[in-house]
Amino acid sequence: MNRDPRHSVTYQLRIVLCDVSPLIWRRLLVPSDIHLARLHNVLQILFSWCGEHLHRFHIHGKDYGIAYSGGTGFDDDPHQVRLSDFHFHHRERFLYEYDFTARWELEIRLEDILPLDLKRPYPICIGGRRAGPPEHCTGTLAYLEQLGLHSSQPPIEDLSLLADAVGRFLESGDRKLIGDIDELREALEHVEAYLQFRPDDFDRRRVNRQLRGRVARRHYCRPAP
Repeated sequence: MNRDPRHSVTYQLRIVLCDVSPLIWRRLLVPSDIHLARLHNVLQILFSWCGEHLHRFHIHGKDYGIAYSGGTGFDDDPHQVRLSDFHFHHRERFLYEYDFTARWELEIRLEDILPLDLKRPYPICIGGRRAGPPEHCTGTLAYLEQLGLHSSQPPIEDLSLLADAVGRFLESGDRKLIGDIDELREALEHVEAYLQFRPDDFDRRRVNRQLRGRVARRHYCRPAP
């Protein structure tokens, strides 16, 4: 099998998070000889995950992934198994599962096979919508519930409490009149949590900066020994 990167092609992949609406998706260009361990790292960046949980790829009826102590074992070294090894056809699909408790599943489809541009930085994200679920979220139902609460219940009472405290302080200059500190701190935490959860936010440029910074091409395109 020829793994010389000069003879690789580009795989255009469309990646969709299963069972979540509105749709969360990414479009990615990778060399066909990217190995599965590196693809795992790329997917983590695409969905703003941190690799805190176990994962596996399910391809042609078999599981692949990075084995960890106390976790799932795999027959193959993911640093030696490359996408090109599977000889995918156009529109063929495979799965990536992350966090076996939350059971996030990404459906990865080969959209197109293109010439490899050696002057282009790979991998590169060329499209996408919406932020990935937060790392701490426990699954699809919990995430959809969080989406509903975020859209229907902004922290108006907490904002009012903080605004009143600030107003009293500005009028009197007396810090003792701002109110219960613990209550204000809790209100501030609620407001910060609301602002930090931005389900519609997807910054492709930021993702590509992270890909360039953390996934150097030489790590996954080197010929196998």
